Formats: sequence, structure tokens, C-alpha cells
Amino acid sequence: MNRSLSVLMSLMLLPGMIFAGEAVETKSVSGNSGPDLNNPLPNWVDTSREKEQDIRAVRGVPAAVTPSDFRIPAEYEPVGAVVLGWAGYSSMLTGIARAASAAGAQVWAIGGPSSIGVANYFSVPLRIDTVWVRDYGPFGISSGSNTPGIVDAIYRHYRYRVYDDAIPQQLGRVKGINVYGMNIILDGGNLMVDSYGNLFMTNRTYLWNSHLSREQVDNALRTALRVKNIIVFDYAGYPGEPEDGTGHIDMFMKLLNDHTVLIAKTSDEPYKSNNDKAIKFFQNRTAPDGKPYRVITAKGWVDGGAWYTFTNSLIVNNTVVMPSYRGHQAEEQEAIAAYQAGMPGVKVVPVNSDNSIVAGGSIHCVTQTIPVLPKNRSAGESDGKAVPVEFTPSEEIILPASPVLKQLQKLAE
Repeated sequence: MNRSLSVLMSLMLLPGMIFAGEAVETKSVSGNSGPDLNNPLPNWVDTSREKEQDIRAVRGVPAAVTPSDFRIPAEYEPVGAVVLGWAGYSSMLTGIARAASAAGAQVWAIGGPSSIGVANYFSVPLRIDTVWVRDYGPFGISSGSNTPGIVDAIYRHYRYRVYDDAIPQQLGRVKGINVYGMNIILDGGNLMVDSYGNLFMTNRTYLWNSHLSREQVDNALRTALRVKNIIVFDYAGYPGEPEDGTGHIDMFMKLLNDHTVLIAKTSDEPYKSNNDKAIKFFQNRTAPDGKPYRVITAKGWVDGGAWYTFTNSLIVNNTVVMPSYRGHQAEEQEAIAAYQAGMPGVKVVPVNSDNSIVAGGSIHCVTQTIPVLPKNRSAGESDGKAVPVEFTPSEEIILPASPVLKQLQKLAE
């Protein structure tokens, strides 16, 4: 390690900050005691309450490459555990936990209460910043021998939400699951796959990683997630800032099986033009299973500047946990019918999402999934020991430096 990097690392190892997957606990990086359950942070950065921390730009990620026999499963494949980040919207999270447990999955609630009266519920005592666990991970993968794994990408708000960004590594250590690194910025809400290894996302991923070429981003996705093809869509507002605040694919589209896709239908622009283009893409196209794609729609709409969608749902073992919005019973019944048409025999459980949707997300945004449970251990238990994870030197991370980081680098010279 060269002298400048050594000095830089010593400058960055401040109390409460994270380096190479190790969290040094203090009251808080931002000075707060923890997430405000009564006033959760939105999906986007709230600069009135959050400060840039400049952590991830010099933070290592797991060096191990995802083994070739691992893959990221489709959401409609079996699920072993549902992960929640308990940082707000407790009523909604409790409803999700209840539905997931009834569907046969364990519930791992990061920062959650010790008990909520739900079977197969386990509180995981790790620090988080926000509820948006879909985006900051973990990305659950599995091998042919039913061994779970976690892929750790860089959360798009890594400079502000350092505890969130550390969750994939920390959860892997607690649960005894190997963690594999991906040196690109990727939110889980912009990641959708089928069972054939096709990945669907929006152009937002390339914009987050504008310091890399499109080919470099694609190669990172293929290597870490073991996907084969990458299909890219625009988002509402592209190429500018997304109208919904995220630009994620789960805000307007959802695969129900390998040849059926649910897309939000709306008369509100710019969502209408964007979603109609997505519908047109699938029409008259053959799915990887040899069947023609079937497009099913459910209504979406704008109200008070917020985008309301039924595609932001969670599929858990043939149960759909679907957003519900007060005053829209007719639209809800149509959405339930759409899911049932696309997934015959599915159970649909509506959970009210009025409070979260105005903050940029719903059911899918506040959940993640682990496809299979760790072997030789109850997935709700931990032996308290860290799982060894190797890390690359921080200088191998290629990210655009912020002004604060540049100042630190000058001090290190």
C-alpha cells in the first residue's frame, strides 16, 4: 500500500464510518440516534436531513467473484426469506411480514422490533438509515446445490447512507452467507430477471455509472449476477431526472412468469409514453421459454405529484403482496384480477401503501429476498461470529471523487 493511500485511509477511519465492511458503531454518522420511524427518509436524498459522508469512494468491496454455478433467480421462483429494513412504515412492514410468513418464507427484519406476533419472524440487530432495502441489498443468489449467496453492489446513495450501503456485507456475516462484490452502482429496484438469465432494467443504471462505458457496466452485471442478456428500457423522464424520483423498472413493470409481464397503463405523461413503449417492446415477441409474451396491464396514475402503481409488489412463493391505496378500490380489484390472470392460482394480499408511495416506493421497494436458507443453521439464528470475507484494496474502486475526497487526497500527498 502506498503512503498517500495509507494516510488517506487513516483520515477516513473516523468514528462511526465504514471501511472494508467493518462498521465502527457510534451514536450516528449524521449525529442522530437512528432512523426516525415517524418521519422516514424518502427514496431520494433529503438534503435538509442528510449530509454527504464521502465513505464508499474509498471503501473496499468483497474481492470474491460470484461462482459460475450461482445465479440470481426470478422473483417468482422459490423464496426462503424476505428481508425488511425497519426504518419506518411499521404498519405496512407488519402486513408484509404477515403475508410473507403465511407464504412459507422466513422474515428477517433489520433493525426491527423483537417480536410482532408473526411466525418465522426474526429481528436482525444491524444499523440502517432507511427502509429502502430493495435498493441497497442484499441481492440474493443461489447455487445449483441450493447454497445461498449475496451480491453487494454500490448503493446509489452511498455517500449519504453508509449504514444502508454496508448491509449486504453485514447481513452476510450475521447469517453465514458468502458475499460477492460488484463494483458498480446498482439499485435493486432497477433489477428484474427471469429464470433464463435475462436481466431487465432501465437506462438509469448507465447514468449512475457514467464514469464507465456501457460495456463495462454490462460485464459487471454478467459477472456478478451470472445473467446472460441485458434488456434496457427508458424511464419516465429519460434522459433527465426521473419523474417518480427513482427511474426504477419496478415502478412500471413486473414479470409474473417467464412469458407474462405486468405493465402500468396510464393517461398521465410522461409515464404514458414510456410505458406504452415498454408494452410495444413485448408485443409480437417470443419469450425465452418459446411462448409469445403476454402483456397484462394495471392502472397507474399521478396524484399530488406522486406516481401510484400496482407493479411495485412482492412475489413470495405464489403469493403476491400488492400495494393498496385508499379510495381506489375499483383500480385495486382490477389489479388483483390482472395478477390472477397472469399467475393462475396465486393468492393476492393487498397491503396499504399510501404513506410510502409519496416517498418514492411501495411494497417491492421495502423488501428483498433470499432464495434459499443457509444450511446447517436456522436462518433466524446467528453464532455471533463474523464470516471471513476478503476485500480488494480500496484504490481499486473506480468512482468519481467528490470535492471532499479530493481535499483528503491532497492532504495525503
